[in-house]
Amino acid sequence: MEFKEKQFDGPYEVAEIEIHNEGQIFRGMQYFPPKSFKKPYPVILYFHGFPHLFTLKEIVKAHQFLLDMGYCFIVFNFRGYRFSEGQVSIKSQLSDSKEIIKFVELMAKREVFKNSDINIIAHDFGAYIAIILCSQIDFINKLILISPILDLIRHVNNVDFKKALNYINRFLPGNVRGIENIEDFIEMTKTELKNQEFQIEKSISKLSVKKLKIIIGKEDKITPLNELYSMIQKVKLEPSILVVNGMDHDLVEESNIDLINIELKEFFRIN
Repeated sequence: MEFKEKQFDGPYEVAEIEIHNEGQIFRGMQYFPPKSFKKPYPVILYFHGFPHLFTLKEIVKAHQFLLDMGYCFIVFNFRGYRFSEGQVSIKSQLSDSKEIIKFVELMAKREVFKNSDINIIAHDFGAYIAIILCSQIDFINKLILISPILDLIRHVNNVDFKKALNYINRFLPGNVRGIENIEDFIEMTKTELKNQEFQIEKSISKLSVKKLKIIIGKEDKITPLNELYSMIQKVKLEPSILVVNGMDHDLVEESNIDLINIELKEFFRIN
């Protein structure tokens, strides 16, 4: 876990991550806070969405303020996305999330990370995976869901899902692997969703984190507000919810991004 030749991106030490899982590799980047902060560090994991449009460095740059607050920041590609191997599926992404948690736990044992301060930012479909993960482990400190995907069964059965997959295949080649045969991918996903482990309704009632926040656009048509409120009734702890006026599912408006960053700073503020 100690790197002989340290690499830096500006004031931040950075290390590449390669994790072997089920005979394949998924890759990521681990950024450390400035030298003024001492080990063990609190850590934030970033679970990206579907189809994962931004590069890892772009995600880190957008969240640089968390490094300046003293956090280590880990961002990675689930298998099937960009530079990671394999093909996308619910099973593979949940498995990868468990493996990255094992990596963090190992770093905590070596006193690089605080084992009491492991946190997750999850966006879009990454939120779906994070909810399932956090229903199976009980040591995540803070979880924030941004524009979460919740009712996956509804989306998979909607004709617009086929259109979205076709768009990704045509205009974003290589971003997502395993969706090239759209009909096969949809049938595989439907089969996966018959597994109770992958059903969000089963997981959300078992969600176990110390603090939960949800940020969602008032105009979000992917996860409408009524769907969100219906789902979170099953959550044991009371989440903090921010509904952003004028925002839909995609985070494109600079004013919305600035507002979300303010909320992130407050949510992860170290007392």
